Amino acid sequence: MKRRKYSTSFQPLIYKGIANIIRIFLKKLYKLEVKGIENIPLYGPVIIAPNHRSSLDVLAIAVSLPRPIKALGKIERFQYPLLGRFARFLGGIPVNREHADLSAVKGGIEALKRGEVLLVFPEGTRLRMEKKEVKPKRGIGYFAAKMKVPVIPTAIIGADRIWPPEKKVPSLRGKIKVIFLQPVYYEGEPDRAKEEEFTNNIMKQIEAVLRRESLNYEEN
Repeated sequence: MKRRKYSTSFQPLIYKGIANIIRIFLKKLYKLEVKGIENIPLYGPVIIAPNHRSSLDVLAIAVSLPRPIKALGKIERFQYPLLGRFARFLGGIPVNREHADLSAVKGGIEALKRGEVLLVFPEGTRLRMEKKEVKPKRGIGYFAAKMKVPVIPTAIIGADRIWPPEKKVPSLRGKIKVIFLQPVYYEGEPDRAKEEEFTNNIMKQIEAVLRRESLNYEEN
């Protein structure tokens, strides 16, 4: 499918306006808290790598960052005529998970070459509550090895309790916290095994924070 190009000046204005509205909503309803924002570079390419357990994850990341994002997402969400086009307009990059999607890979690389923020979920899909772990996909390691850009491991806490994949609508109660960890860099030449190990290490950092924060969440 041919990508439609939008005005580079008009798009950020719409994105910022929508992000501001959603940010107010998440802060008021779910007491959105953001930590580690100082770890996000204000300029240049960067990959945001969060856990993915909720339909709220993309929104939580988008409104927590000081910069617009380009997000890789499953192609099914882009197949609705109006919503799909709007998602692309706001920076969505569709991914066909049935096979190696070279178009999505190209879209991610182009975004990084332009110095943008690329959102990639290591787990590749939303995990259900009963499935606590899944083997991370290689994507983050591939992009990091090819482009030599910083990767920010990111933990999203609480969103899975509010709107897990099992539910069609979100709960109106709960808290969301987003924690951006220090940037990590891929070292050496591109190598499939090393890229997989790099991604696994990113996920281990995130899981460590999730375990720690889940205890605090229970106590509160």
